[in-house]
Amino acid sequence: MPKEKLPKLSEAQVRALANEKSFERGQSYYQDGAIAEPLRQGLELRAECEGSEYEPYQISVKLGAKGVAETSCTCPYDWGGICKHIVALLLAYVHNPQAFRVLEPLDKMLANKSKDELIAIIQDMLRHKPDLISVVELTKETQEIKQGKPLNVSVYRTQARRAMQHETPRSVERELRSLRDTAARLAKGGDTLNAGAIYHALLDETVEGYVEIVSEMDEDGDIAIIIDDFAKGMGECLAKSEADPETRREWLETLLRAELADIELGGIDLAPSAKEAILKYANREEWQWIEERLSKSFSANGGWAYEIIQSFLAKGRKKHKIKS
Repeated sequence: MPKEKLPKLSEAQVRALANEKSFERGQSYYQDGAIAEPLRQGLELRAECEGSEYEPYQISVKLGAKGVAETSCTCPYDWGGICKHIVALLLAYVHNPQAFRVLEPLDKMLANKSKDELIAIIQDMLRHKPDLISVVELTKETQEIKQGKPLNVSVYRTQARRAMQHETPRSVERELRSLRDTAARLAKGGDTLNAGAIYHALLDETVEGYVEIVSEMDEDGDIAIIIDDFAKGMGECLAKSEADPETRREWLETLLRAELADIELGGIDLAPSAKEAILKYANREEWQWIEERLSKSFSANGGWAYEIIQSFLAKGRKKHKIKS
């Protein structure tokens, strides 16, 4: 087997990928030994990094011909360059590559395994990490999807409920991102009907869970941002799919509940894309149904919530040319 050619990486290249503060803090993390269990598998680097949370951050870096091709970290950082944890991992690789345990690429490790051997490996993994059963369930469900034929979304609802019961915001975010990415892949592949069904299930479950369980722990609003991605995805599927009128109404009702939940929480921007999707994609008949629902929910007593709803209704009436 030919020896894998690894790209050269320097500290200067790492510095160029981060802002000054992230680089300095990442350098301190590296020097303090915060990187644990570093390994290289093919052109991918992975490790854990101690941080401000109880659970260590999971980091991965994919190397390419010009150095760093792709990075990932379970921390919420997303405002300019790579995070300090990725900096620490890259510096560990630059200065001490021999500390990285080297594994064969996964496809090569498993290529010659029989079906029974692969099943045994999966069963062993599940014994060590029972929560991985959700990955098996979702993978099986997604692989069995046939475009245009409705799928059973109950497994997605179950996983969303489980995600909202995690004890740390980062754990909630990590699982919700995985669910979101499944729907996004279907939408990108043209199956907007099933993608919309998944987004609908996820938005429905997470809005309820956010109001009841998660809102107090989501100090930075990162979970709310992912929930907004569900609403945005639903809106795009409303526009592109050939959903029947009953399905469209179910989707619109869930979008409306998301907007009302945000109002209930005091206007925290829980899922602003929900309101935008309703205004943009509801047809005239659907809008009249929405207006009827809202008129029953809010009396003319004034107040902040009433004013928000009236502004929303005015925009919809203007679009559909309905007189007040």
